[in-house]
Amino acid sequence: MAPDLNLSTPTGIRDWPAEAAGTKRIVENKLADLFASWRYEEVITGTIEYEDVIGRGLNDEEKSQLYRFFGREGEAFTLRPDMTTPIARFVASQLAGAPLPIRLFYTGNVFRHEKPQAGRYREFFQAGIELIGTDTGRADAEVIILASEALRTLGVEDFKIGVGQVQLLDLLLEMTCLPDQTKNLLKQSIADKDYVTVNSIIESASLVEEEKELLNSLSLVQSGEEFFERLAGKPLPSPIKIQLERLRDVYDSLAAAGLMDNVFIDLGITRDFEYYTGIVFEVYSPALGFPICGGGRYNNLFGRFGFPCPATGFALGIERILLVLKRVGKLPSSNSKQLLVYGKDFKKLLGAAAGLRSQGFAVEIDLEGKSREELEKYARAAGMELLGVPAEEE
Repeated sequence: MAPDLNLSTPTGIRDWPAEAAGTKRIVENKLADLFASWRYEEVITGTIEYEDVIGRGLNDEEKSQLYRFFGREGEAFTLRPDMTTPIARFVASQLAGAPLPIRLFYTGNVFRHEKPQAGRYREFFQAGIELIGTDTGRADAEVIILASEALRTLGVEDFKIGVGQVQLLDLLLEMTCLPDQTKNLLKQSIADKDYVTVNSIIESASLVEEEKELLNSLSLVQSGEEFFERLAGKPLPSPIKIQLERLRDVYDSLAAAGLMDNVFIDLGITRDFEYYTGIVFEVYSPALGFPICGGGRYNNLFGRFGFPCPATGFALGIERILLVLKRVGKLPSSNSKQLLVYGKDFKKLLGAAAGLRSQGFAVEIDLEGKSREELEKYARAAGMELLGVPAEEE
């Protein structure tokens, strides 16, 4: 090896050793089986996209996180920063005439040039669904219910689901006479759960007491029942009432699914991409300080690709899920028994190995004619059992 050769990976990029890769594959396969059982169909999009096409789903800050490069003919390409935007491009170009709703699922790697954090690299893996062509509270609820089923399928039982509505806070702030700069600071402080700053902004603002009380109370993370009780009987404008009715519809559907104890209302939820337009949600585990799953409604994204169509969906962060499973002691592993077969007759070895594999064993054949002592040492180190296959004359 050359002494100056750097064999490390770039910042935010990781290798997957065999055991970790196998565990990841088990998780992805379980999720694929679950999504298919809900009649979602798998699609695979390219890792490389045209920058101007993907840019239609991004704001300026999101565009700054792209990995860009140029083709030989001068085309501007990018590595996909999420899975939803490429799927929107794919559906608009190839499935525009399909019966609605369209249910799709995916697993894949995405790339963002952002600061790495726990369970999130610059290249990271996601699995998720997109429910396209329906705009109902039940559709919003289905994706949240399926996200919870996905976690339980993987063995994550302890989780909370924060549900918000991206338009609701804006509509509430429009009722006030606050300057835009103050509104933006207040929204950011609510998203950051910085309640000291939230309270300071509200108390120093030129608002009537009812407005202060309403903003203070709705900025809190709270149960669904508390949230709707605070708003009961309030004289609210029609646009706010419409969004509240939708939020109530989704909450009631989640309660009907047995998720009332898991769900809380959080109007401060913001997602990574600006295309969200309605109900949004994030899922949290006490084993990790970051969301492990998130998504919501994005009714305007498909229209940017010439196919106006409502949609909602979610993505699970595979690395974050694996980190949670490791911390709670529920990392999956292959249950197949590992065998090392050896013998002099190669034809017999091949037949014996094939028969054992058909029974679910993972079988390696000794290809080097090692001694029994060498085989025992190797099998022990590799976690295999040793099995001799006698030749015909033996």
